[in-house]
Amino acid sequence: MAKDTITLALNGDVELHHFSKALSTLETLVQALTRDLVATEKIRWIIHDLQVSSAIATVRGECDVLQEVERVVDAYVDVGRALERGQPPNFSQSVIRAASGISQLLDDNVPSIRFETADSDITIATQPNITASGATVQSVGAIEGRVQTLSNRKGLRFNLYDTLRDRCVSCYVDEGKEDLLREIWGKRTIVEGEITRDALSGRPLAARRISLIHVLPEIEKGNYLRARGIAPRLHNARRAEEIIRGLRDA
Repeated sequence: MAKDTITLALNGDVELHHFSKALSTLETLVQALTRDLVATEKIRWIIHDLQVSSAIATVRGECDVLQEVERVVDAYVDVGRALERGQPPNFSQSVIRAASGISQLLDDNVPSIRFETADSDITIATQPNITASGATVQSVGAIEGRVQTLSNRKGLRFNLYDTLRDRCVSCYVDEGKEDLLREIWGKRTIVEGEITRDALSGRPLAARRISLIHVLPEIEKGNYLRARGIAPRLHNARRAEEIIRGLRDA
């Protein structure tokens, strides 16, 4: 798929000033990388997606030459890897200052920040042992959730809010698999593919090389009532209301 998006995710109890500063610093970093790497073609960076509840911002590059956008996206990954190793990025001073501004967002409320693209996830954290041992893990698996913000413009991508934690998971679909995206917006689905998870909590962060998207039936309101009477009452056993009355009157 086209590598034309850059995502920055703040993890933790993110306050408004953290997210506002992160957006400003991300814009400074992307523009500095563009000036370093793109001499002739002009790239227009636009807001592609904002998930405020999960403190995730995604921007997409528009340019007549896609390869120029991909150069900046790859450089963004290199910046993340340098910060992960505790080293300054091998770019201009403008890029180094902007990258330092992102790392300075780390504190007790924001213990880790994730650099994400269609191909990669890099996490920088306040605790060196987290990044040293690997902040994320990848494995083939499945996640369940509800699909939001479906996009097929210059790349197939959607966000899934997982059922267990109700947190945003970025899902990237390879070109040629457009059929997987039919009529899934707003639906409960199971997504199978290569899942990136937080190494400590196991929380899903992203899904790539997706092989299957299965739409689940909606759960009807009050559906739990159908379970009434599913367990037969034993012979001579007290009725539930008798037990409750006895507890109340005790």
